[in-house]
Amino acid sequence: MEPDELDLGAHAADGDAVLRALGAGPRGLAPDERVRRRERYGRNVPAGTRPPKRWRPELAESFTEPLQLLLIAVAVLSAVFGELSDAVAIAAVIAVVAVLETSTEMRAARSIEALRAMTAPTARLVTADGGVRDVPAADLVPGDVIAVEAGDAVPADARVLDGRGLRIDESTLTGEPAAAGKSAEPVPADTPPGGRSSMLYAGTAVVAGDGRAVVTATGARTELGRLGRLVAAAKEPPTPLQRALSQLAKTVLIIAVGASVAVPLAGVLAGQPIRDMILSGLTVAFATVPEELPILVVVLLAVGGRRLARRGVLLRRLRAGETIGAVDVVVTDKTGTLTENRLRLTEIVGDRQAVLAAAVGAYPPGGREPMEQQLLAAAADEGRTEPGPVVAGHPFDPHRKLLSRVHHGAGGSYVVAVAGAPEAVLDRCTLDPAERARLDDLVADRARQGLRIIAFATNTLPAPPAARDDALATDALPTAPVARDDALAANTPPAAPVARDDVERGLRYAGLACFADPLRPHVADAVATLHRAGVATVVVTGDHPDTAAAVAAAAGLPAGHRIARGDRLADATDADLGPLLTHGTVVARATPAAKHRIVQALQARGHTVAVTGDGANDAPALAAADVGIAMGRRGADLARAAADIVLTDDAYPTVVAAVATGRNIGAQLRRAVAFYLGAKVALVAVLLAALAAGRPVPFAPVHIVLLEIFMDLGASVAFVAEPAAPGAMHRPPRRSGTRFLDPAALAAIATAAVTLTAATLPGYLLLAHTGTEAARAAAILGWLAGHALIAWTLRTRPALSWRTNPAFPAWAVAATVVAAAAALTPAGRLLHLRPLTVRDLAVVAAAVAIAVGLAITARRALRTRDRL
Repeated sequence: MEPDELDLGAHAADGDAVLRALGAGPRGLAPDERVRRRERYGRNVPAGTRPPKRWRPELAESFTEPLQLLLIAVAVLSAVFGELSDAVAIAAVIAVVAVLETSTEMRAARSIEALRAMTAPTARLVTADGGVRDVPAADLVPGDVIAVEAGDAVPADARVLDGRGLRIDESTLTGEPAAAGKSAEPVPADTPPGGRSSMLYAGTAVVAGDGRAVVTATGARTELGRLGRLVAAAKEPPTPLQRALSQLAKTVLIIAVGASVAVPLAGVLAGQPIRDMILSGLTVAFATVPEELPILVVVLLAVGGRRLARRGVLLRRLRAGETIGAVDVVVTDKTGTLTENRLRLTEIVGDRQAVLAAAVGAYPPGGREPMEQQLLAAAADEGRTEPGPVVAGHPFDPHRKLLSRVHHGAGGSYVVAVAGAPEAVLDRCTLDPAERARLDDLVADRARQGLRIIAFATNTLPAPPAARDDALATDALPTAPVARDDALAANTPPAAPVARDDVERGLRYAGLACFADPLRPHVADAVATLHRAGVATVVVTGDHPDTAAAVAAAAGLPAGHRIARGDRLADATDADLGPLLTHGTVVARATPAAKHRIVQALQARGHTVAVTGDGANDAPALAAADVGIAMGRRGADLARAAADIVLTDDAYPTVVAAVATGRNIGAQLRRAVAFYLGAKVALVAVLLAALAAGRPVPFAPVHIVLLEIFMDLGASVAFVAEPAAPGAMHRPPRRSGTRFLDPAALAAIATAAVTLTAATLPGYLLLAHTGTEAARAAAILGWLAGHALIAWTLRTRPALSWRTNPAFPAWAVAATVVAAAAALTPAGRLLHLRPLTVRDLAVVAAAVAIAVGLAITARRALRTRDRL
């Protein structure tokens, strides 16, 4: 058997056969063979994770945004036409946008790296002389024999050769919060990874026991590596913002080209000089292209990202801040996401004192696992101690599903204490059929409540059992014996050997201990809030169906579809899956491939999907989702690398804050862009109307620069700090696929364009007969004062106190003051303007007042606050 293929069947083969297939011995490989295999297999590093962000590729990527490409084209044309100053200005804008976006995402990447729970792990390699030495885990190759013990991270996939009480936390791979027992016994070939008790998997953790294992797979060939390949293959869908900017780039290009042709054509038809009109057309083209729009978008997202960071939400991708607001389905993991992934003792069923006495007898002092520790602590609180010196101990066996210890008892007897899975313990108890049926019903009832159950039993033997564990002796390799538990030391020589089967039979039932993996705080409130906001919740877990259903019910989810065998969904069609994936659906026993498939099926039905998770098994779905949300503190590295958002506080309710903030980012972005584009349309309309009337253009290039300074500030600084609209989390999100320039946005653009034109054009035309300088002063005053007030009408809450968002009134006041200084004082002469008279000012004020009245009327008639 080739080493490349060994990991496909090592769990079903005998340990000696695995060693032979790998060309290895009980002490691993010769040094020269290790070198040769390292060259063949490469480093033991899981493939498929997103590489660490580097500033150069991130900076290069920022130049490929649609509007950035458009601006680059405009800059090139400017240089070709000899407008070097414009070309330099636009190039500066391009650079600022790229640096802003890159620096923001690099800052997030550095924070992600700071969240890594561990540095590169090491492995304990068995050497040719039988000793053990630490080596970098990345240097392991198939055929190496490694030693593991409680507290170790498993460095590679490995076949167990021998083990004593080995218990592995595989929750990041399987979703099961309870540790899995491991032994050298083969399992059937068709056993899924979660049930392969003879295998250790990279990325899991040893919580109890010790043993030795031979490495069967490294790097990309491990189960963790396979998940990494799924992550690499997952295609991240374009975000709503990316689709929106693509639409805007096309629309704006059409407007810019149209305006640059229409303005000079209208001027020539009105008798204006051809040369002046060609220059005017080029000026209009540059004024029409929204070169500031990328900055506006980046500023909005960056400020929104800072708000999210204060709420414990770290954006790995800046655009995810807006996308999270469009989510309408959350596919959530259970263990470690909805729950704490920490089992707690909640109930003792039966004789409490008998259960605690059995627990003290069965478990070694201090306990190896949290469940053991909690029972021993409860026993200590009630003064329970070991029944006597330990004679023999039998560790947890994944096939027997129980463990036992034997103690000296009173009067020369021996006390047996047994703990394990209820069905395994009850099978070894002396029970009449009626009592057994009652206990089976009781266990089933607790299981339906999502509880983990340990059964306890005791016995008293008149003759001493064997001090030596024969079962362990048959598992141990002669050349690599497992360190024996001190508890096995017999204080009194046994009278006759007794097999483990003789110790663990004819037991007296003592009772049950029940453990729950509690919900994280406020999860039920978070699920309810999301549902009111039109966001469905689907639970997908690798856990038991009863446990998953109980947790879903505790989280407040309705009794929706229950899919007990999620591992069979990987090949299901969209038509089969779609109707099943509704609010409250619970999918149990799901594999990573099945979870990935569920995300694809939801997206195929037009949903915007967020996936939450903390394990490596969640990584493929996190990568494929519209928004992947990983837990930062306890999440696996692969999960964090695949996600778009990391919750630094691991609090599921933070998802609600992220959705609410994302919706506000999206809403304010649409308002800001609508106002900005409306102002651009108004600028073209004013220029065209003036030329059609036979007048010079109302704004010289220097004036357009002044206007755009305040347009940009109005669209970015003023809107960016706006609070969320009332009721934003009480209505559904925008439908997936809805165009950015939807009817509501187009109505807002038209309102801004019409009313801003009405505030500017009348004053210019009515005063044109008094001179161009006075008419332009009127146009600038009407524009700056009018556009600040018109933007005010686009706010979600126009009557809000200025303290809530000081930037908006500050910008409005600054625009009005600058306009007044330019149009009413001698300072305007610097801009080639003549101060207005009182009569001229009255004309402008009347036009602005009428325009603002129209904007207010349109806002109410079009219900802009609720539709944008």
